[in-house]
Amino acid sequence: MKTFHLFPQLPPEIRSQIWHCALPKLKPGVHFFKTGCWTPRELTPSDEDYLPSPYGNCRIKKTWFSIPLLHVDREARNNALLWAGQHHLQLSFQPDLQELGFLRIYDHEIDALYITPDTFESFVMELLAAEDHRFMNRDFSIYTYIDKIIMPESLFEKYIQDIGQIFKTHNLDALYISTSELQPSQGELDPSFQYTPFGGASLSWNPERHRFDTIDSEGQQMDSPGWARLLKEAAQVLSKEFSEDNRKDEFSLIPVNLYEIQP
Repeated sequence: MKTFHLFPQLPPEIRSQIWHCALPKLKPGVHFFKTGCWTPRELTPSDEDYLPSPYGNCRIKKTWFSIPLLHVDREARNNALLWAGQHHLQLSFQPDLQELGFLRIYDHEIDALYITPDTFESFVMELLAAEDHRFMNRDFSIYTYIDKIIMPESLFEKYIQDIGQIFKTHNLDALYISTSELQPSQGELDPSFQYTPFGGASLSWNPERHRFDTIDSEGQQMDSPGWARLLKEAAQVLSKEFSEDNRKDEFSLIPVNLYEIQP
């Protein structure tokens, strides 16, 4: 049966619960690094990319996704709009796709910045900008709101001996590693991706013992035969850096699974 003809006769609160179950479950989001987004300077209403947001306005590109409930009927759309307001999403029509959807803004509390192989060099250059006179007149700063970064496993393995330099200039909370390699869109908005812990072994810096502890979590294991080797190598590199700097803050190195919000 493709159509449930008795649905309109259900109590409104039951219908609302059913609409809610049809909505996607939002997890921490993924936003792509672009040159200049590392700066903490917020946009103002006079800037072209300004968008009212409870998180303030940063220069990280917004993401976009659509859901079927927007196109069912008025009741379904109202439930979708109520849900969107609770998640600080903004209704937006995309002319290129001729479709109505929602804009998702970078949330510095939970979202992470994805570094592609093509943008890694720019990312590192901005980290070093404070010590490089070539960047003195650029609007970059290492004192930023970004503290969670995702990079593909291939990039992590390539630069694993150099990752300690990242922490010379910025105190990240977490570095997430993914087997997926994503690319930003060429348009104004990127598709909305989310991340969840992959499960299996990860590293957690113990500031009291000045060492990394290996944490085993339940669930799906990261499908990479070299992951244990990479973890061991990363622990050696970072332990040296963290011990020399007497790092007091916690830090995690965690494999994550990336997936796009699907309508």
